[in-house]
Amino acid sequence: MRYAGQDALVVARTLAGEPTYDIRLADGRLIKYAAESDLEPIEGGGAEPSATSARPPGSGGSNPGGMQ
Repeated sequence: MRYAGQDALVVARTLAGEPTYDIRLADGRLIKYAAESDLEPIEGGGAEPSATSARPPGSGGSNPGGMQ
């Protein structure tokens, strides 16, 4: 996705009324309630995740020694 000419990742969607999206820009800013018409698809379908959309090491996943 692109928003205002910048690479963006959709992180949430609002279903009430007209759909809006929370997006994270490549520079780390979070934009809340962006209209669908403000988003631009990226050619190629986004089959390969960009470096900005990859999770940092150690985030999520299993929790050794924690509750299971």
